[in-house]
Amino acid sequence: MPYHAVSIANGAALYRAHCATCHGPAGRGDGAGGAGLPRPPADLTAPHAADHTAGDMFWWLTHGIPAGGMPPFGAALGEEERWDLINFIRALAAGERARQMTPVVQPNRPWLVAPDLTIAVGPAPPRALKELRDRWMVHLVFFTLPDSRPRLVQLAEAYNTLQATGTEVIAVPLDDGAQIIRRLGGRPAMLFPVITDGAPEIAATYTLLSRGLGPREIFPGVAPPRHMEFLLDRQGYVRARWLPGAPGRGWDSLQTLVDQILLLDKETPAGPPPDEHVH
Repeated sequence: MPYHAVSIANGAALYRAHCATCHGPAGRGDGAGGAGLPRPPADLTAPHAADHTAGDMFWWLTHGIPAGGMPPFGAALGEEERWDLINFIRALAAGERARQMTPVVQPNRPWLVAPDLTIAVGPAPPRALKELRDRWMVHLVFFTLPDSRPRLVQLAEAYNTLQATGTEVIAVPLDDGAQIIRRLGGRPAMLFPVITDGAPEIAATYTLLSRGLGPREIFPGVAPPRHMEFLLDRQGYVRARWLPGAPGRGWDSLQTLVDQILLLDKETPAGPPPDEHVH
């Protein structure tokens, strides 16, 4: 299964149903069901989660880990469901590492793969985020109305400037996306794509990558952000992010955002784009 927002969101639901009892609601190995096991359940947000191959993880999900008390799920979960679960665990671990990410690009250090998503806007033919690679940098904006409207107006007014730098803006509603185009209104015109289909899965996936240096929980106890922005390079890596209200200088000044875009624009790709499947 490709590393796609829908797969990751499906994996999150499977995780809550089959894994959270032992591994904990936030994946830290602290679930009540793990108390009596021969050894503590793994912390799925720890660095080791990224060290195991997808094949290792698929084997463990299929056959279990008897020495640790983990049951097999080969009969309970279909093959695609197990891959969805692996994609979610990958995103969970990536989100923990992303806690250090700021609005400032670290030059020549791509590492955080942007989960693919489908850009479905009204009646227009859908396209994949990965189709923009090599041609466009992407400014991915997750918003809530009415809170985010001033920011969306700011981006709409600067859209031509951003496109001139080789950057496409894509907006995704975090709240109920029903009638989102009508709710945005016609003035100023929002000429950038505003995703109308599949927004809940995309928002849930990228919320995993929005954790800051504050509370560590991602499911219970902490409200999801009301607004978040990610800057992607042309290869398909998330290179910087802005969470309004976080300490330090942010992208509320568009010039600050443009400065980071221009920094990315000067880079020479260090290697191939990320594989469709995150191993």
